[in-house]
This record gives sequence, C-alpha cells and structure tokens, in this order.
Amino acid sequence: MGNISDTIKKRRIFVLIGFGGLALALLMMGLATTMNGYLFANFMLGLLSTAAAPVGTVLILESFKNTEWAQRLGDFSRVGGIGWVCGLILGMIWLAFLSDGRGEFTMRALFLVGAALSTLSMVLAYKWVPEPEEKIDRRDINSSLLQIPLMIAERARYLPQRIIYVLRVSSKNFKLENFPSNLRLFYTFTLVTFVGYQSFFIAFPIFLNSYVGPSSSEVFLIYVAFSLASALTYSQAGRRATDLGSRRVLAGSITGRIFLFPAMFAVTLFSLGRVEMLIDFCILHALMGFSWANISVSGSHILAETCYSEYRAESTGLYNSMQGVATIVGAMVGGFVGQFMGYQALFTISSIFLVLGLILLSKVEIEGDPPRYGPIQRSIQRNLLTRLRP
Repeated sequence: MGNISDTIKKRRIFVLIGFGGLALALLMMGLATTMNGYLFANFMLGLLSTAAAPVGTVLILESFKNTEWAQRLGDFSRVGGIGWVCGLILGMIWLAFLSDGRGEFTMRALFLVGAALSTLSMVLAYKWVPEPEEKIDRRDINSSLLQIPLMIAERARYLPQRIIYVLRVSSKNFKLENFPSNLRLFYTFTLVTFVGYQSFFIAFPIFLNSYVGPSSSEVFLIYVAFSLASALTYSQAGRRATDLGSRRVLAGSITGRIFLFPAMFAVTLFSLGRVEMLIDFCILHALMGFSWANISVSGSHILAETCYSEYRAESTGLYNSMQGVATIVGAMVGGFVGQFMGYQALFTISSIFLVLGLILLSKVEIEGDPPRYGPIQRSIQRNLLTRLRP
C-alpha cells in the first residue's frame, strides 16, 4: 500500500480503505456462524484494515511543518493510546452489564458496535482529513522519527503501526555489508526476546481462564491496566532513554519481565479472594504495560542508532520481520509447552528467553548510549581529570 500511495500521490483514500476494511472485517466477525468464516474475517482484518498503516504516519507529516513533526506524532500516539484504553473500557462495561446470560449474542453485538464505530471513523476521516498539498518521500524522513512510539499496544498480532518505510527486496539492498554487525546482533536479540514475550502473551488469556477464572469484564479490566500504564508512560520512557541510554532502559525493562512472568503464576499459589486476585493481576499487568512502553521506545531508538541511514528502510523492515517471525515461533512454543508441560514451566521458559536476550544485548555496541565505565576505567578517568585540572 505504501508503494501504491507513493506512485499515485494519494494518502487519504488509503486511510478510508483502512477504516472501511476494519468495519467490514468486524461486521463479518459479528455475523460469522463457523470457525472458517471467523478466520476468513480475521484474514480480511489483516488485509484491509492495515491499508492505513504505512500511509497514516506520512499523512500527518505532510500535513504539518517539519518543525512540528515530533509534537504531532506524539499527539497522534497519545490519542491512539487513549482510544485503545477507551475501547477496552467499553468492552468491559458492555460484557459486564449487557450480557444477560446470552454470551454469544452479547459478543456478536460488540463486534457490530465496533463495526459501527469504524464506519463512523471513515465518515469523519472523509469530512475532516484533507489530502495534503505537499508530498514527501518516505525514504527521506529523518531517522529521529523512528524514536517516536506509534505502536500503542503490545499484542499477539503486530500490525505495522510503526512502519513508515517500504521493505524493498533485491540483491542490492540485501547484501550482508548493508547491515553492520551490531545491527545483526540486535536483530538476533529482538528475535529471542520477542519469542519470550509472545510465548507468554499467547498463553496468558488461556492461563487466566484455567487458573483464575475471571469474568469477561474482569479480563478486560486486566488488559485496561496494561494499556493505560503503557499509554501514560511513553513520554517518560523517551526521556529515560535519552538520559540513561536506550540499552539501560531496555535491559531494565527486560529484567523486570524476567520476574513478572513467573510472578503471574506464583500469585495463583496463594489463597486469595476474587477481588484480591484481580487487584494483583491488574498491578502485575500494569507493570507489563510500563515495561512495554520502555521496550518500544528504547528498541526503536537502538535501531535508529545502529543501522546505516542509507539502508534505513531495509533495516526497519527486517526489525519488524524479526518481531513477526518471533510471533509465530512464540505461539508455537507457548501452545506446545503450555499444553504438555504446564504454565509454570512455560512462564519459566519465557523468562529464560529473556535472559538469553539480555546476554545478546550486552554485546551490542550502541553509538548514542552513554559510556559504560567499570572501576578501572573510572579510576583512569579521575586521574586524567586531576592532571588536566589547572
């Protein structure tokens, strides 16, 4: 879609196709009577609703002066995060107060409400979103924009909400020397850690149903805690990455998840009431959301610091491809281990993947990070400063 948009020099039509595709897919899900029908609707969701993904960001950039880009993209990310949280709250309230013992009817109606809201979004975009007069080439966008988080939620399906470049496949673009060794190591780190993330998150809803047994509205509340925590901490995550260094922020967030994954299972070992259990899971999942904001921002920043500017498109595409491959592998690991070895083993294995990721991350040299001085280096630095001081 990005290539087509650049060719015909149109942006708004693809945003309309994206909203319209989302409305159609949700309508098909609400009316589906078989699993094959639902899977086809899910396929259409991925095919049509992502039409706006490679174009929406560029439309924002073309609508404002380049001095306003960071602010406008930040506003876009914040509004998207708020909308995501509001959608979760709507779903929670809907299932909690309108179920009336008819779970299937309530869920179908919720899909139809989502389709109606998507249709309204398409109408509002048609009325309020003009076609930009000036056009820019996505390949010429400065790498600093990669530091602005637009992926507002961590999900099993990684829609390309951050992709503003096109992956151009050719023998010229995919030579090994186009990707520095640090970047290749960072790709390996990304693959390993995202397998760990996905093996946990794929199985987490099933785990909740098997070990905790919350109602549908309580599940929504747990996910609201995650999304709200991440949406509210993106800006702070950016400042932390700048002040402390992206590697340290990323490593700290991964370390937190190493303990959070098994903690999810450990909570179920205590004799807690339903309310106490729900509060604990909301807190733990909110910490997951906080860590995701840091992972998203610092990971994007490291990518921008380690790739060659002339091959930024290919580097960004491969980064997202690593996440996509990890989604598939993580789903297989999560499903197999969860079924045959149990969730305690699965969450432990997920944490082991993250430990391996930390080892790989420690070997990545990042140009924009503050130097990591050991005791000997700090001593040498102090001596040099003492001798140089007048």
